[in-house]
Amino acid sequence: MADPDAVIKKIENIEIQGATAVARAGVELLQEMHDDGIHQQRIEAVAERLKGVRPTEPFLFNAIDIALSTEDFERVLAHIDSAQDDIHRAAADLFEDGDTVFTHCHSSTVVGTLIHAADELDQQVTVHNTETRPLFQGRDTAKELADAGIPVKHYVDSGARLALQDADMVMLGADAVTSSGHVLNKIGSELFAEAAQVREIPVYVLTDSWKFDHRTVFDHVEEREKRRGSEVWEDAPDNVQVMNYAFERISAEHIDAIVSDIGSYNPETFVDHADRNYHELTGTEEE
Repeated sequence: MADPDAVIKKIENIEIQGATAVARAGVELLQEMHDDGIHQQRIEAVAERLKGVRPTEPFLFNAIDIALSTEDFERVLAHIDSAQDDIHRAAADLFEDGDTVFTHCHSSTVVGTLIHAADELDQQVTVHNTETRPLFQGRDTAKELADAGIPVKHYVDSGARLALQDADMVMLGADAVTSSGHVLNKIGSELFAEAAQVREIPVYVLTDSWKFDHRTVFDHVEEREKRRGSEVWEDAPDNVQVMNYAFERISAEHIDAIVSDIGSYNPETFVDHADRNYHELTGTEEE
């Protein structure tokens, strides 16, 4: 059985990166514990630790809650796998041959959708992306797309305005979607979404429907993860407070559509469908 401490440490250190990969790792760990006959109380304790390590990860919360409430781990893992293909299909109509797509940070869903457009839809796509300091997840995006044969122009974060000039659309991932249709994503996302709106460039958020945080229906406020300042400036002077927020909110008004495994909808309609789906899966009643 995998060591819970080691798995949690890998998630914390972003060795396991991306909401989908984090959810899979968490569910697989709990499944191993369940199959090994570990006491339910111990499993639930590890589940709470997993939830605490990435506070802006409702995909992880929801996957764990559904897995533990149904004890159907395979169903949850199957959803994690199949949802990506469903999102690729839902996004297919967004592309035209020769499109330039702007993206920020690293989203396995966005990367997979762009590769699907190039390989399966035979669309010629060019990508402009940002480096995403201080951990440079944007480099992962650029490398994965380049390895798949997709041309990429990789911009420093402060060059995003130039990167947007020739873009036909913005495609972003999501770490969470709230009951107001707002999206939590990597810091910088709202800035780029606002800039795109000024230029009348459509903004699409590609996400698994399980990233809807149903707790926000009850006035839960999504926590903005703040990471160590030393990631930005290792030896900052004593009077300098490094504000290393990992996420920010993209306002629903800046999003043209949320494209997910349950279809492509405006933010309000997506929330209605995702909330209903959550209660159906967990067997809980809607309030």
